[in-house]
Amino acid sequence: MEENDLLRTESDDNQNLNATPETSVEAQESVNQISEESTEIQAEVSEKDISEEASVEETAPTVEPETAPEETAVPETVQETTPEPASETPVAPEPEPAAESTVADMMADIENVNAESNDAEQEEEETEDEVESIEKIEAEYQGLALDDAVEELHRVASEPDYNKVKQRVGVLRTIIISHLKEIRKEQLEKFLAEGGQKEDFTAESIPAEDKFNHALQIFKNNKAKFLENIEHEKQQNFEAKKAIIEELRVLVENESNLKSLNDKFKELQEKWKSIGPVPQSESNNLWQNYHFYVEKFFDILRINKELKTLDLKKNLEQKIKLCEAAESLLLQESVNKSFKELQDLHNEWKEIGPVPEDKKEELWERFKNASDQINQRRREHYEQIYAEQQNNYNAKVVLCEKAEECVAQPAEHAKDYNSISDQLTELLKVWKTLGAAPPKVNEEIWGRFKGTLDKFFEKKKDFFGHIKEEQQNNYNQKVNLAIRAEAIAQRTDWRAATDEIIQLQKEWKEIGATSRKHSEAIWKRFRAACDRFFEAKSNYFNNIQEIEGENLRRKEELIQKILDHQFGEDKSENLEAMKTYQREWTEIGYVPKKDKDRVYAAYREALDKRFAELKISMEERKRDSYRSRIDNILSDPNADRLLDKEKRHLLNKLDQLKNDVSIWENNLGFFANSKNADLLKSEFSKKIDAAKAEIKELEFKIKMMNEKPKEN
Repeated sequence: MEENDLLRTESDDNQNLNATPETSVEAQESVNQISEESTEIQAEVSEKDISEEASVEETAPTVEPETAPEETAVPETVQETTPEPASETPVAPEPEPAAESTVADMMADIENVNAESNDAEQEEEETEDEVESIEKIEAEYQGLALDDAVEELHRVASEPDYNKVKQRVGVLRTIIISHLKEIRKEQLEKFLAEGGQKEDFTAESIPAEDKFNHALQIFKNNKAKFLENIEHEKQQNFEAKKAIIEELRVLVENESNLKSLNDKFKELQEKWKSIGPVPQSESNNLWQNYHFYVEKFFDILRINKELKTLDLKKNLEQKIKLCEAAESLLLQESVNKSFKELQDLHNEWKEIGPVPEDKKEELWERFKNASDQINQRRREHYEQIYAEQQNNYNAKVVLCEKAEECVAQPAEHAKDYNSISDQLTELLKVWKTLGAAPPKVNEEIWGRFKGTLDKFFEKKKDFFGHIKEEQQNNYNQKVNLAIRAEAIAQRTDWRAATDEIIQLQKEWKEIGATSRKHSEAIWKRFRAACDRFFEAKSNYFNNIQEIEGENLRRKEELIQKILDHQFGEDKSENLEAMKTYQREWTEIGYVPKKDKDRVYAAYREALDKRFAELKISMEERKRDSYRSRIDNILSDPNADRLLDKEKRHLLNKLDQLKNDVSIWENNLGFFANSKNADLLKSEFSKKIDAAKAEIKELEFKIKMMNEKPKEN
């Protein structure tokens, strides 16, 4: 695995541990398939091995002097060539050797050096740029959710400029694959938890996965178009340079006025420089042909010493400027940027013609000296990177050992696990502050550290799983205590109720802790019931005589109102009036104990008497009202939909009431051993009777709905 991938993998895994440290990541088969399909993209954004990068600086582009080959930064890479054109292009007879080195010799050697140096320089430059860029991209995308990452990948992959987005695609791909692994792992764990066998597991479809693959395909298509355009452009450049060579051939074979000949040559030379790269397979032959005719041109110019002298002087001035530019790069802060600009200077150097004989050696040494210093600075820069990576590795080994010591500590209680967890979290924070280790060991050391943490957090997860069951049991017990306390809070047999609620408080203290999620809420519920009881008790005994006397007077007045009420023609209003009296009675508090039974009997007698006058007519009213409601629905254009909605509402309510009755009936036995059990049973019996009555009414309405469409 390349360093870039290791850095990205470590970053993703660190984020995963930070989010859910108890969960270790296991690769699923489906995710592996995604990873394999994305290998091509990953390769585009990966860094080259640093050891390969170091060799680039040994092949810096060099230029030969005009009369003899000069020493280059890497002399063994320079191959001597003859000033003859390639076989496919007709050439004039080879000129006689001149005192100076031929232009073809010089330029061919320069091309050989730079062909190798440019390739190496490009790889090394991209490697360092990628490291810096990927770190920024990873920081930008840290914590990105799956859907957001896929959406971002789709947006980035649609960018036509392949070079511009290839690093972002690589980072996003790693993030998405990490999410998909987690989802596949959860699917498998759920399948196994439900009793399935691992070999029978079939992964469920993940909606984001298709969009992810689609985005990758868009990126691959853009890459193919990008490379195709480059090759097409190179082919066009090749044809353009062949045309220039043909013009040079015609120029040197049809000698005319030297001034016009020189102007035309300069024009062709500038044209040549402005054309970009050509296919590598054609490069050497093309250069040989070009510089053969360049040499022929200078042979012609030798007859005009003055013209050549001016040209040599101009070349000298240009190369002096290049020397000054190379020396200024020593002040450039960015090592990589200075190296790239140096390559550009070497490319310019090889395009400039010869200089005066007495200056060429001195000038070349000056240019070469600046190049050597820049190369040396770059070499030292990468040596520093190697040293930092080794230091990072040593520090990570110590962190691994410390993590293993923490995990080896005995843990029997929650505080033990939490203490070790805190220690590991601190170690993880330190780990994140360190850079990458050497590529050969980076993945190995991360696997060791992550494996230690995964092992502990899996064990912690199992431990707290058992605690969770115990906390749930405690919660259920406290809910029961809260229910009992709420029932007691409604009672007025103060002595017995006080003893019972104090006993509940003692039982509460003996029950263990619940989860934080429920702890505060259930305590507030229990405490509120206790407070209501004691507050009511306190208020009662503080004002009992005055309040109960007033309540007795109000209830006696209400009984008389019920008896004196005159019913009107509207039966609904008559029923509502009785309900209003009932609500008023409920809102009035306690009466003196000696009058309690008497006044209540009078109240029930008054109500029974008045309801006896309304009972039959009210039942008819309710049923007639519902029949009218059904008739209204049937007259609606959307009758089928509305009837179905009404029926679902009734059925849901019916199911809920039946369920409530079942729960209440099952819980009656719960109060068997409680003080005042008969009172509690009586309260629940009333609820059950009321619910059963409502169930009967709902069943009648459902039956009415089923029969009504047939009648219509």
